[in-house]
Amino acid sequence: MDPSEPITTGQDLALRLNAAFPERDWVALLAERSHKSRDFVEWHLQEEMSPPEALLRAAAELLDGRFPADEAGAPS
Repeated sequence: MDPSEPITTGQDLALRLNAAFPERDWVALLAERSHKSRDFVEWHLQEEMSPPEALLRAAAELLDGRFPADEAGAPS
């Protein structure tokens, strides 16, 4: 998936985050960053509808690298 492509569904968002954060619990990062429950995030990632603004905003922050290294699961 090309980073310039728009995110149109939760599935698109999941694919983008999975590619950006392999081997990391990016669902937990997204839930924490968006202030939503993991169940809420997981449900929206499975849907063929546009994710809520809170998830899109949090995902943009993660994808843009606006978080501490330890939050991304990087080694200390």
